[in-house]
Amino acid sequence: MLRLALWLLCLPILASAHEVQLVSQYVDLGKAGGRGIQEDLIGRVELNRKWKVGLQGTYLERFDLYEKRAGGSVQYRPTDALTVEARYLQGMGNDILAEKDGYLAAYYALAPGLSPYFIYRHAAYSVTNVDTYQLGLEIEKIQSIILIPQVLLGNATFKSPNETKGVYSVGLRAVYYQESNYSLFAFGFRGKEASQGIIGKSSILVDTTTFGGGAGYNFTPATRAELIFDHTDYEELKNQFMTTTLNLVWVI
Repeated sequence: MLRLALWLLCLPILASAHEVQLVSQYVDLGKAGGRGIQEDLIGRVELNRKWKVGLQGTYLERFDLYEKRAGGSVQYRPTDALTVEARYLQGMGNDILAEKDGYLAAYYALAPGLSPYFIYRHAAYSVTNVDTYQLGLEIEKIQSIILIPQVLLGNATFKSPNETKGVYSVGLRAVYYQESNYSLFAFGFRGKEASQGIIGKSSILVDTTTFGGGAGYNFTPATRAELIFDHTDYEELKNQFMTTTLNLVWVI
C-alpha cells in the first residue's frame, strides 16, 4: 500500500487526467463475532484519449487474519463508441481475498441512449474458483435520468467437496444528473454468491441483498468528487457489510 501511495503522488507528472478511489469496508461478523475492515486504494491515469492505466492495493483484517493483494489495470478506447478494460490482482496465501482475480470488460455505445456492457471475472480463492458473466444496459431515454438493469450468472467450483454450483445476481441502478453539475444515484441487488470471500475457507453459497446510494458533484469543470454508501446483508451468516467509496477525478 505504501508503494501505491507513492505512485499516486507522482500522478501529476505522468498524465493530464487522474482518478483516485478509496474504498473502505466495515464488517459486522454476526454469528462469528467481532469486526473486520477492508481498504482498497485505486489510482488511474489517462495517458491519452485511447489509453488509461492504473494500480490497486488491498489490505484486509478479519478473524485475526491480515491479508493483502495488489495489481493493475489497462483501459483501451479504440473508438468513441467502444471501451475495453482488463484488470488483474494477485495475493499470496490468502484465506478470504482471492489469490488471483482477473477481470475483462467491454462497453459499447450501441445507439443514442443505449449502451450495453459485458464483464467476465475469474476469481481463484484457496478452495474456491468463481467464474461470472455480467450483462448490463445503460438506458437514457428520459432527460437527466439513467436506468441500468444488470444480471450476473456464473459458477462456483469448490475443491472440498468437489462440486460446482451456480451463482447469480440481478439488480437495478438509477441515476439522476444535471450535466457538469451534480448527480444522485441509488441501487439494489439480490443474488447468491460463494462464501469464501466473506468468511474464509468455506464451500457453501449464501443469499445476498445489497442496497445503497450516493452523490457526485463537480466543483469545477475539471474536478469531480463522488461519495457512495452501500450495505450488504448475508442472511444465513448474519453478517453485515457496510462500504464507503470516495472517488476523486481531476484534469490539469
